[in-house]
Amino acid sequence: FQWQLSRNGFPTLDEERRVQLEILSSAVKVYLKYPDEFENLISDLLTVATENVSNPDVRDRAFIYWRMLSTDPEKTKTVVFGYRPQAKEN
Repeated sequence: FQWQLSRNGFPTLDEERRVQLEILSSAVKVYLKYPDEFENLISDLLTVATENVSNPDVRDRAFIYWRMLSTDPEKTKTVVFGYRPQAKEN
């Protein structure tokens, strides 16, 4: 799994924005849980997402994750896995 994604780069260059964002978020979560096993994957994924993806939402999210992970991985865990209250309907 890790080798395939790293070798092929960001697997969803042709996918719609929402799918790209979900894959990016999921990859960061997996990396935060298993940093040693997925260091190459997240590095390759963030590189491709910041350099080759034309969608600004995806590119900006990748830059934000990259900055957070390089600055303070523990704080990134708190943000990514933090409590989110359930949205209420009016």
